[in-house]
Amino acid sequence: MSGVPQLSASDITETSVLLLWTPPGLQYETYYVTFSSQKETEQQISVQVDGGLTTYSQTGLAAGQDYTATVAGEIAGQRGAESSVTFTTLTPGPTNLRVVKTTSTSAVVQWERSQGEIDRYHVIVTPTDGAGSSQEVTVPAGQDSAHIRQLEAGRLYDVVVVAEKGASRSKPATSQVTPGPEPPTNVVFSEVTENSLTVSWTKPRTPVSGYKVTYTQTEEGEPVSVSVDSDDSTLDLSKLTPGSAYEVSVISLLGLDESDPTRDLVATLPDPPTDLRAFNVTDTTALLLWRPALATVDKYIIVYGAGTDSELRISVSGNAAELQLSGLEGSSTYTVTVTSQRGSTQSSAASTSFTTTGGSGGGESPRDLRADNLTPRTAMLSWKPPSNPVGSYRLTYQSEHLGLKEVMVDASVTEYNLTRLHPGSKYSVQLQAERGGRFSAAISTDFTTGTLRFPFPTDCSQELLNGIRTSGEAEVFPQGKQGTPMEVYCDMETDGGGWTVFQRRKDGSVDFFRGWKDYTRGFGVLSGEFWLGLESIYNLTAMTRMSLRVDLRDKDGAAFAKYSTFELVKRNYKLIVGGYSGTAGDSLSYHNQRIFSTKDRDLAPFLTRCAMSYRGGWWYKNCHEANLNGAYGTDRNQQGVIWTAWRGTKFSVPFTEMKMRPAAFSPPTRI
Repeated sequence: MSGVPQLSASDITETSVLLLWTPPGLQYETYYVTFSSQKETEQQISVQVDGGLTTYSQTGLAAGQDYTATVAGEIAGQRGAESSVTFTTLTPGPTNLRVVKTTSTSAVVQWERSQGEIDRYHVIVTPTDGAGSSQEVTVPAGQDSAHIRQLEAGRLYDVVVVAEKGASRSKPATSQVTPGPEPPTNVVFSEVTENSLTVSWTKPRTPVSGYKVTYTQTEEGEPVSVSVDSDDSTLDLSKLTPGSAYEVSVISLLGLDESDPTRDLVATLPDPPTDLRAFNVTDTTALLLWRPALATVDKYIIVYGAGTDSELRISVSGNAAELQLSGLEGSSTYTVTVTSQRGSTQSSAASTSFTTTGGSGGGESPRDLRADNLTPRTAMLSWKPPSNPVGSYRLTYQSEHLGLKEVMVDASVTEYNLTRLHPGSKYSVQLQAERGGRFSAAISTDFTTGTLRFPFPTDCSQELLNGIRTSGEAEVFPQGKQGTPMEVYCDMETDGGGWTVFQRRKDGSVDFFRGWKDYTRGFGVLSGEFWLGLESIYNLTAMTRMSLRVDLRDKDGAAFAKYSTFELVKRNYKLIVGGYSGTAGDSLSYHNQRIFSTKDRDLAPFLTRCAMSYRGGWWYKNCHEANLNGAYGTDRNQQGVIWTAWRGTKFSVPFTEMKMRPAAFSPPTRI
C-alpha cells in the first residue's frame, strides 16, 4: 500500500509544526505520525490520528532542532508505506529588546538572552524613513547588548535583533531608537587663574534640557561633574590645583539621554610666590625672600626697578626662595615683582617695595623702635628721634597677608598707631628719617597681633562674636582668608546685632537713579547713604542661608519687616525672599523671583520700563509694592522710597535700612 502523497511541514515555530498531506487513493482508517530529532538525546514522539485527516499540528518540540516527521496509514491491520519530511524548529529568539543609553551618534541596546543553544546574535539597524543604508552587527551568544555607532543625532532608527544557529534564524525582537541630543561645540577657556577658570561653549542648534560639565585633573584627579541649566553656556570652575592640567568635557542632556562629549585640555596658572619681603636693605643692596609656590614651577622671574625706565629682569631656578640684589641707588624706592613660570604660563605677581638708605648722606637714624599696646587689629609704634633735626619719617610695614604699606609721619611725632591690622599676624616695620629728600638707614622691629575667634570674619555676625558691640564700619571676608576683603557697615544694636547693612536712605544726599555698573559695584558712603553693591550682596548670601531685616522710620514712628529667607541668584541677581514677620507689613514677597533692573538694563518683559519710571534700581515686577531705592522725598506717582504695606504708595519713607545676617545666628546674651 502506498504512502501519503505531498507530505510537507509549515507554520514552523520554536516548539510546533503543522504537517499537511494530500488524501491518498486508498482511505486509511488510521494514520501513525512520528517525530524524530536528529539529536540523539531527544526522545521520539509518536501519535495516532484519524484516517480522515489531511493535517496534523504537533506542539512541545525542542527549539532549534532538526526533525524528521513520518506519516503511515493503516487499514484492516495492514500499514502502508511511510512518507517523510524534514524540518527545523525555529531558533529561540531574544526578547524584551530595549534602548538603555544614547549619545549623539550612538546607542546601546539590550535584550534578554535566547533560552536555547545559539551561535550568535545578528543586529540590524535601519533608518525608519528608508533613506540611507543599514548597518549590521554580529554579537557573540554570551552577550546581551550591542553598541551601535555612526548614527545621526535626532534621527529615528528601527532596530532588529535575531538569534542564529547555523543557517536558522529566530523570530526578531524589534525596537526603535533616536540618538541622543546634539553635542555642544567650541569649548573655550577664559579668565584662567591659578585656582579657577571659566569654561564656555556654543549651544547646539536643537533644544536640550541642560548640560553636564566634567573636569578631571589629568595626573591624579577624580572626575567632578556639574549640572548646568539649558539657558547657560558658561560655568566658573573654582578650587582647582595651581599649575595643573585639566581635561574638561561638556555634554548636552535631553531628559535622561546624553550627547557625545566635547572635550578640551586647559592648564591652570602656577600660583605665585607669597610673603615677598626685602631684608637687610642698605644704600646699595637688599635681600629678597619669598615663600615658594605650592605648584612645581620651572623658574621665578624677578622684575625690579626704581622707575619704569630702570627695570631689570632676572630669572632664577624654581627651587629658589631668595635673591640678593646689588648695585642699587641710595635713597631710592624700588618696586619688586616675582612671578612663577611653568612652561609658557606665568602666575600673577607677588610684589613689594623698599627704599634704600641714603648712605652717609642720610644722616643719623631714629632709635629704639618698638611696638606696644598690641590688640588683634592695632599696635602703637614708638621711637626716639635722632639728635639732629629731621624733615619727616617714613614708616613702612607689611605682613604675609598684607602688601607693603607706607606712611609719611610728621617730624614732631615719635609714635604712631597702626590700625586695621590682621589678627594673629606677624608684621615687620621699618622706620627711616628723611632730611632734604634723603633717607637714613632703616631701623626695624617685628610684632604679632593678638588673636580673635574669627580673625577673618565673613560678616558682621562673626564680628559681633569677636566682641565688637559698637555699630560702625568693619572689614569682612565673605570668601575667606584668601578672598578679597569687603568694607561694610555693621549694626551691632538692632535685634541683638550682627547685621550687615547693605542699603541706607536717610537724607537724599546720594543719587540712587543710577545704571547697572554702579548698582553692581556699589556707591555712596558707609556712614551715610549707600548701596553696598549687587556683587557684594550676592557674595554674602552665597556663603550661608541669610535672613533679611528692613527697618523703616519717619517722624511718627518706626516699623520693621523680617524675612527668614534672603538670597540673590548670580544670574541677573534674581531675588529669593520669603518667610515674613514684623510690623511694617509684607511688601517684598511680591518681588520674589524677580531679577534686578536699572535704568540702562531692564530685562523684565513688561510694557513699563519700571526702573526708568520709578527712578531707581530694584527687583521690579509690574512694577512694585516696595521700592526702597526710589526718588528720595518724592510723594507723587509712586516714585518715592515706597513700602506700600506701611505708608501706602503716596508717601516717601525718610529712613530705610536693609540688612542681613545668617538665618541660624543666635546673638550672644548681653550683660
